[in-house]
Amino acid sequence: MDFFDHQDRARRKTGQLILLFALGVAATLVAVNLICFVGYWFFYQPESVSHSIDTRQLPSLFQSLLNGQDFRATSQSNDFLTIWRAWWGSNLNWQVSIGVVAAVGIGTLFRFLELAGGGRKVAEWAGAQPADMTSKDPKVRQFMNVCEEMAIAAGMPVPELFVMEREQGINAFVAGYSPSEAVLVVTRGALNRLNRDQLQGVIGHEYSHILNGDMRLNVRLMSFLAGLVMIGQMGMWLMESSFGSRRHYYGRDSSRGMGFASFGVGLVLAVVGYIGVLVGRMIKAAVSRQREFLADASSVQFTRNPDGLAGALYEIKISSEGSQLGHRHAEDMSHFCFGETIALSEKLATHPPVAERIRRISPNFIAKERTRRRQTETAEQSVSRNRPDMFESVLASTGIAAMVGQVTPDHLQYAQGLYKHIPEQLKNWVHQSDGARAFVYSQILLGSEGVRQALVNLIKKEDPQVVATLQKLWPYSQQIDEQLRLPLLEMAIPTLKRFPEADRVIFLDRLDRMVVLDGRVDFVEWVTMTLLRLRLAQNPVDRSGKLNSNIANFATSLHTLFAAIARFTPDQALAEQGYTQVCQQLGIEEEGSGWPLRMTYEQLGEALAELGGISFMWRKVILQACADLIQQDGHIAFREYELLRIVAECLESPLPVLMVSLEAHDPRDELIPFE
Repeated sequence: MDFFDHQDRARRKTGQLILLFALGVAATLVAVNLICFVGYWFFYQPESVSHSIDTRQLPSLFQSLLNGQDFRATSQSNDFLTIWRAWWGSNLNWQVSIGVVAAVGIGTLFRFLELAGGGRKVAEWAGAQPADMTSKDPKVRQFMNVCEEMAIAAGMPVPELFVMEREQGINAFVAGYSPSEAVLVVTRGALNRLNRDQLQGVIGHEYSHILNGDMRLNVRLMSFLAGLVMIGQMGMWLMESSFGSRRHYYGRDSSRGMGFASFGVGLVLAVVGYIGVLVGRMIKAAVSRQREFLADASSVQFTRNPDGLAGALYEIKISSEGSQLGHRHAEDMSHFCFGETIALSEKLATHPPVAERIRRISPNFIAKERTRRRQTETAEQSVSRNRPDMFESVLASTGIAAMVGQVTPDHLQYAQGLYKHIPEQLKNWVHQSDGARAFVYSQILLGSEGVRQALVNLIKKEDPQVVATLQKLWPYSQQIDEQLRLPLLEMAIPTLKRFPEADRVIFLDRLDRMVVLDGRVDFVEWVTMTLLRLRLAQNPVDRSGKLNSNIANFATSLHTLFAAIARFTPDQALAEQGYTQVCQQLGIEEEGSGWPLRMTYEQLGEALAELGGISFMWRKVILQACADLIQQDGHIAFREYELLRIVAECLESPLPVLMVSLEAHDPRDELIPFE
């Protein structure tokens, strides 16, 4: 799986989706007009038609057209032509067509605006509540731990976590327009019914949808199809409410008459609207089925535990609730959930059959599981796994850019080890409002040794609630391995995202003032602020539009980026050589006579922001060029990895955790001379 190729394909699929949507609207228009024409023919009796119309002749008339026969040979066909001309010459056909297009357009626009808030808005729309990060519920804690471990392994942001507490079916989904604002939602049934390995398989499946670029497509597909199903939904609403609330507003006879009239109109709309529902289901089935197989395969690749995912699917198969949802939007969500949300025929189902998914993951799983469940003794141990290859050999053979979006069991195992080394107290703190802010403050304090007391005084004045927590947290921040700082920051960001927008703006402004208090910016401060701006900014860069594939337009930003990375090489002659070579490979001319030796914090941030508009296939080349610069001396220092990780984050290219062995001291771990 090539991450960059999947991102570009996902964007191209948006155009295909628009084409399918247009074809769906056209099919709905044709079908609705045919139904209305049949009704017009049945009730219309012009003087020129001397006998009643037998609508049963429609199939034979259309068949004669297809066979090339003389359509005007019979009186029945002459009657048909008379009424067809009358129908076509009336305003009814245009009124019906305009009404259908208007209903579809309004439904699509309404749903698009309703979900414009991104992943969090989709989760709230689906009836999910934010997971309590301080919860003592072992199931919720397990959910959080698995998600955070896999995010660390994948080198991607920790999604905001939500739980559908009222849903007892086993299901999950991710939503959002980009990995940085993704949410991950699970049902209470999934938390209660699945063990850790099974839940990890489901989470791996959903993470693959993020890495494959499926989230944006899923949300847009839901918006497009909302218009197609709107007519049928209006009809169902009228039918359900026809004999309900109206009794309170009319007399008994009036209520009954209005109820029958409302029911009749609703029935007609439901029948007509079912065409749109049918077309929508066909589009969803065509778009999502193969992606579910890919996500299953990716999950097994991540975890190297096919029985985990297969076990989750088997629980769906034998559970009375299955994966179905009781929410009123279950139909709309059917294409982006882990399992089917409603009962559909196999041909219209948005997911492959559960048995087929299990068979592809683990061919003998169902037979083994049935045997195991019939026995009272403990199940046999899983097949022993191969020892993972050393990370250095994988890196040398594939290259860093090829690792983007690729999560292997090695990465997951390494991330689990990192996660276990994070003190439980720190995990609890970053999941709380005060603790998350205190941890961010501690990162600024680490990079501002000369003015720490002034910074503490500023915190006491403007954010006194966190002072007590900061005092407890500060010793941990000083002593923990620096490999744990970025994962902890990623774990704190979902908590910070829950602040109201105005509070986030105030928080970021306070951090900016803290950073510049000593007149300089060091590397820890730069990493912290870049990541926070990327996740919490009031007006993040809109990357939903068309990306630019002309690399020449980004030459200045690339010079700045490559110069910043080259600064990490102690041998400046080697650094200049690598910088020149990378620029020549990309075909961008150097500015001036020499290469820039220094740049400001703002310049690098602006360069990364501008590079967010470049196409995904160029991002692959850029990341590999950055990796080549870093590896030209044969060594990857940890801060080089952190810089590469932030570059990947800004380019929305999740880079799995690099298993870097730190030396006792490396001169490149000194403060970076950003001015």
